[in-house]
Amino acid sequence: MKTISATEAKSNFGKCISIAMMEPISITKSGCEAVVMLSKEEYERLEAIDDYLWMRKAIEAKKGGFLGVEAGQKIIEKFMNAQT
Repeated sequence: MKTISATEAKSNFGKCISIAMMEPISITKSGCEAVVMLSKEEYERLEAIDDYLWMRKAIEAKKGGFLGVEAGQKIIEKFMNAQT
């Protein structure tokens, strides 16, 4: 993955778009990685993976006896109160 500064990205935005369509670009700000620029196709691929993983978690929760929103919230509140 190519890494460039935010200043360079600003000065060469069109070039960054061209590169990002082929591979992600890491953009740094004050020397620290801040964002990654990537193609729409790569973004959509990652979104599809994320959606699939959440769907699998929902299926597993249902198989495991999902408690429901209210019961789950009560358990979380009880846990949070015990932590303080």
